[in-house]
Amino acid sequence: MLKCLIFDRLAKVSKKKESVMATENIDDKEDLRVVRTRLLLSKALYELLETTPFEKISVMDICNKAMVHRATFYNHFYDKEDLLEFSIDQVKESLFKATIEKEKYNSPKEMYMSLISAVIDFVDANKKQFLIMLNINNYNSVTGLLLTTIKRSLRYLTSKNEYKENYTLPVNVIIDFISGGATNLGLNWLRSSNPCSKEELLSYFDILLNDKIYIK
Repeated sequence: MLKCLIFDRLAKVSKKKESVMATENIDDKEDLRVVRTRLLLSKALYELLETTPFEKISVMDICNKAMVHRATFYNHFYDKEDLLEFSIDQVKESLFKATIEKEKYNSPKEMYMSLISAVIDFVDANKKQFLIMLNINNYNSVTGLLLTTIKRSLRYLTSKNEYKENYTLPVNVIIDFISGGATNLGLNWLRSSNPCSKEELLSYFDILLNDKIYIK
């Protein structure tokens, strides 16, 4: 009798676990559908912005481009401005992830140079998106996007690396210096009609980041 009760209890627990797992799987599928829909709408907006000013793009234009129902759009976003903000946030997160892909470095300079290289690579790979953002936002908005993200990356990487050398300057001063320089030089490089090579740009940073300014 006891054996039957135990097996009955185990069967009920097993069914409960299966039910929970099934619910989790449904939630995962829902989450994937939400992400996919938002990215489709974001991609559609960027494609439209290549040829049409933002103020002339309607929600219906975005939906038609993404092949998404208008009601679905409003399930995810309040308006096209909300979608634009989401799209810019996606760029921020992608840049952050690209700059912290490697976490450990042998020296501060190696860490800084690697981050700057990752920023330049990201800006170059997403040149079209950045130029679109420069067209629809003012220069300060895009500067803010890069500046805040690079600062976030530098703070994260600094927290993950400890060196035997001491910093000559306060860490926040170094972070402001590097993030400001990387932002302004990166954007000028992006907008230049005759940009120097990535290698040449990195060599400038290599000279500027003299060991004496941040370790002793």
